[in-house]
Amino acid sequence: MAPDADKPSAGAKRITRAKKKPTTAKKRAAAPRAKKRAAAPRVKKEAVVAAPASPLAKPSQFMAATSVRYGDITAFLRQLIMLLEAGTPLLRSLKTLSERGEKSSVRALVADIAQYVEMGNPLWEAFDRHPKYFDTVFVNLIKASEASGTLVTVLQRLTSYREQRDLLRKRVRAGMLYPAILVLVCAGVIVFIAKVIIPEFRSMFDKFDISLSGWTRGLMGGIQFVGDFWWLGALAAIVLVLVYKLWYVQNPLRRLKADHAKLKVPIVGKILLKNATVEFTRTMAMLLRSGLSMMATLELVRNAIHNRAYAQTLQSMRDSVEAGEGLEKPMRAAADIIPPVVADMMVTGEESGRLDRIAEQIADTYEEEVNIAITTLGDALQPILTIVLGIIVGLVVLSVGIPLISMIEQLGAG
Repeated sequence: MAPDADKPSAGAKRITRAKKKPTTAKKRAAAPRAKKRAAAPRVKKEAVVAAPASPLAKPSQFMAATSVRYGDITAFLRQLIMLLEAGTPLLRSLKTLSERGEKSSVRALVADIAQYVEMGNPLWEAFDRHPKYFDTVFVNLIKASEASGTLVTVLQRLTSYREQRDLLRKRVRAGMLYPAILVLVCAGVIVFIAKVIIPEFRSMFDKFDISLSGWTRGLMGGIQFVGDFWWLGALAAIVLVLVYKLWYVQNPLRRLKADHAKLKVPIVGKILLKNATVEFTRTMAMLLRSGLSMMATLELVRNAIHNRAYAQTLQSMRDSVEAGEGLEKPMRAAADIIPPVVADMMVTGEESGRLDRIAEQIADTYEEEVNIAITTLGDALQPILTIVLGIIVGLVVLSVGIPLISMIEQLGAG
């Protein structure tokens, strides 16, 4: 009987099985809930990014209220590189720069990046949230560097690239600004003569009843008209700029035609074309050295080029590479955009597997040519505008001097 007493009865077995089943069902039901709880922090992160009342919504308000300069971003990257090379972890480096930066706008931007990284997101996503300051080329390189573990190296390349590009942009702007200043000075002198000198002499001639020749009256009247209605010219220039910025270039086809026309302008068009070539080759060299494929490189370079006519040629190059035909055919077809010498060197680099080095050499060469062209333009315009201003002043002197001599003769005779 003892063994039979030790054996559990059939009812006991059923009870035991009945008790075990809910346990298994609970485990199965608890598994999805556990997954939901595990996934809950991610949902919470996304909500924090999108919610306007969250701390991460403040950077959007800061971005609208303040501005960070191109050079400030480059300086921030330099400081980040130094901290990372010294062995400081990424998050700690970002927090340090967000607390000890020189400008409050840069500190706020870095604080937003650090906060987003602290939530477990990758660095490239934190940069991608600020497209105004970090373009697609920058974000994609950071993404590739995080995957390959070469963040510091890529940051160094990006920083050098940004410094070279910023320096070239400043030189081009300074080269274009100098002739504009000379033109404005000439216009200011003409307006001063028309508003101050001519009225004085005209009133004096009227007072002494000096007869003026038709040529003198016409010249003085023309200068007087310019002095009275100079604001019409300034208003017309402002309207043309606004129409171009707000309407003409908003349409892709009109923007493409406008960029084509810019490259055809004498002297200035050549400078813009060489500047676009520098942007293209230098960006391409950096992307290829960072390990990106040719397809991805051409796609990113196309988006980085400001001139749409040049970008259209890069799109043709990308399509040719995608079709397996190489770079030569589209570059030869766009000889008015890409110089034949550049096409020859690019084809040589593609065949030898040294395209990144060849592209860097092309960028250095054409950057030097841009600097020389800008210097030459300024040196050439200065004497030209000086001669134009001298001719205008000389005509004014003659138009005033001849009647003045006649007035003096009449006074002497009287």
